[in-house]
Amino acid sequence: MYFQIICISLKQAMAKMTYKKMFLDLTGNGLPKGELKAAMFAFHNARYGKSKYVRKEENPNTMCGSCIQRVKSACWKIYHDKEEFKTNYSELEFTGRLGIHNMPIYKLTQEELSKRAIR
Repeated sequence: MYFQIICISLKQAMAKMTYKKMFLDLTGNGLPKGELKAAMFAFHNARYGKSKYVRKEENPNTMCGSCIQRVKSACWKIYHDKEEFKTNYSELEFTGRLGIHNMPIYKLTQEELSKRAIR
């Protein structure tokens, strides 16, 4: 029963946020919270057993910073591996660097930054 409620809430979170918006929002520093965190965990857990970067399902209600960071890192690795995630968003560009645990570091393009600038 509890697991079904979690699955339903994760599906609702992904219904509200697209993968594109999720990855654009994940480019920022820090740990994701709220809707972004739920979407990130749904993306991660949907690839359990299918991706070499997802070793186990993670609890989306966790408050553990290292668990959240592990899921964020796995999401970026999946995005970076073009065999696993075929879509490439023009608003994101690879910096050419790898972060902690070989997480590829992406940044927003200059056009996207200018769209998001506060005027």
